[in-house]
Amino acid sequence: MGFLSNVEVVAFALTLFLMTLAALVMNFLVCLVVYRSKELRRHISSVFIVNLAICDFFMAVFAMPYSFGAIVADKWPFGGFWCQTSAFWNMVLGLAAVLTLATISADRYIAVCKPLQYRAKMTVQMALTMISFVWLQSIIFSLIPIGFGWYEFNFRYFFCTFPSDLYEVNYLVFTGATYTANAGLSLLVMLVTYYRIFNVAKLHSRRIGHAVITAVHLAPVRGPVAATETSRQREFKAARKILFVIGAFLCCLAPYTTLRILELGNGGLSLSHTVTIALRWIAFLKSAIDPFIYGLLQRRFRRALLELFLGTQRARLARGSLPCGHVRLSVRAKRQSSQSETGTFVTVATKRSSIDRE
Repeated sequence: MGFLSNVEVVAFALTLFLMTLAALVMNFLVCLVVYRSKELRRHISSVFIVNLAICDFFMAVFAMPYSFGAIVADKWPFGGFWCQTSAFWNMVLGLAAVLTLATISADRYIAVCKPLQYRAKMTVQMALTMISFVWLQSIIFSLIPIGFGWYEFNFRYFFCTFPSDLYEVNYLVFTGATYTANAGLSLLVMLVTYYRIFNVAKLHSRRIGHAVITAVHLAPVRGPVAATETSRQREFKAARKILFVIGAFLCCLAPYTTLRILELGNGGLSLSHTVTIALRWIAFLKSAIDPFIYGLLQRRFRRALLELFLGTQRARLARGSLPCGHVRLSVRAKRQSSQSETGTFVTVATKRSSIDRE
């Protein structure tokens, strides 16, 4: 092999094959679960999650397998037309997926921070409008390089994408605008919205913990300790979920994006092909882990998945639960205690349910 050793080719090929297979299966599973579950179809957030799953699924169809073929053949063996086509769809789907993550964070922000306004603001029409803008922006940014002839097979990444040694002013301006208006904007939206969600979750967990303890008349010495422990557990759980979402986004996209930005200034860093290909494939990894982060790690998705494969009754037995009467009584008690503590149990209970769904 020219650029990679035989061991590296086998390792890369096996890795990308497993990532492609995982992306295909898990994203298809997310779409199937939403299609079969009436409960999930009632949630507006499912629109954004399905859109993300569609982006990641077709990324595994139009982009990942051809990078696999280029690695094995040590060149681009699919012809010039398919190089342009694959590069176009790779950019469309990549930008659409990144922008969809921003819409998911905006949806969760409204659900948690403004629960009483959620149904009025986040309608099906609004969700579809947001998705339409996501695809429109992605397509516009992806069509411009075709007009300028900027898509080509890049040997640094063994993939059809932007060149690494082009320093025309138009290209530099376009590339900077693309990363700023898509990846940069999405990251900013996610950081702001999830930071505010965490603050609401932290404040609410403390209110609920104190209200529940007051309602059940715990001993004065034990009450504050129990309230503090419960609040810290809730805060830690909320922080862990948010850090996981932001961390996955940064770990998958930041290395490759940073390298491409550095290339705008005199070629960037002098890195081996092994490193540059690995960074590109780490970005591909996002398509395989998104179904876990935004779908299957959520309680209602896992419940719907069990019901899909086991049936409703067997799924309840597998979860070790009966028809949830004791849970409803517990939630009702928390709402009543929240009312006695704050006088605004409707808002508190709604925020609590929104946080728990995540």
